[in-house]
Amino acid sequence: MSHKIKFIVNPKSGINRNPHRIVSWIDSILKPNGLSYQISYTGKPGDGTILAREAVKDGYTIVTVVGGDGTINEVGRGLCHSDVAMGVIPAGSGNGFARNFKIPLKQVEAIKLLLNPTIIPIDVGKINEHYFFNVAGFGLDANIAENFEQFGIRGPLPYFLVGIRAFFKYQPQSILIKFDKKEVEIRPLVVTIANAPEYGNGAIISPSAQPDDGFLDLAILDKIPLRQAVLNLYRLFNGTINQVSAFHSHRVTSLEIIRPSPGPIQTDGNPHPESAHLKIEVIPKSLNILVGPDYRSRTESVNN
Repeated sequence: MSHKIKFIVNPKSGINRNPHRIVSWIDSILKPNGLSYQISYTGKPGDGTILAREAVKDGYTIVTVVGGDGTINEVGRGLCHSDVAMGVIPAGSGNGFARNFKIPLKQVEAIKLLLNPTIIPIDVGKINEHYFFNVAGFGLDANIAENFEQFGIRGPLPYFLVGIRAFFKYQPQSILIKFDKKEVEIRPLVVTIANAPEYGNGAIISPSAQPDDGFLDLAILDKIPLRQAVLNLYRLFNGTINQVSAFHSHRVTSLEIIRPSPGPIQTDGNPHPESAHLKIEVIPKSLNILVGPDYRSRTESVNN
């Protein structure tokens, strides 16, 4: 199949902001192979969704994001429930989406995927009116996302520093969670709803999450002392956070969370103010994406 490709470039994504270099690589790889493509740039929040919806109407078969998880989230919202596939050239600071789907972090190699794309459908999560493709949550992670956005400097080190400061200041709230005809009242440090395992920067919050199984993983981390958090920090990066006694997880298709007051949530690292009542659901296989050559769906492996 000959694809018609739209590139949506966020010139402000990531640490090393050099979109012109990436565009030159796109030209040098795609033009000699005769691929039809057009490049558009975002200028403000929300542009990714608008440009993606226009691309669907204009008959593009692949929309490729040049940016980070925030831009991917915007573009994905515009492509949900369509036949158009989303590709990614990772250019963010954490690149959680690319890591989850084994898309090469080397941008030249990611561009080459468009020459012979592998396309699969994945599930999408929804928390109130916000879509997410990696993870959503509230509690400490939403607090970190909100502070990180205000911090202004991108990258793993600033994120780590913001996270340490937030850990000391954050006071968990008592919340009510309803799922599987159960009601649980808890005071957690972190509540993450995971469609895929990783936040970004190699931090794996839900090792068992699979983005094409029709479920979301509800991952809960109880408040723990600083010493225990430091001793177990490595588990967040080697996929064994589920071995910490304070960690609990449940596979769900929908749930409700009732908080004592409105507050921030995060979807794929983007913070949003949101009401006290959160309704969360999975929308099975509603987005088509390009994956890397090393990506293997554990769900398909089981079914085969």
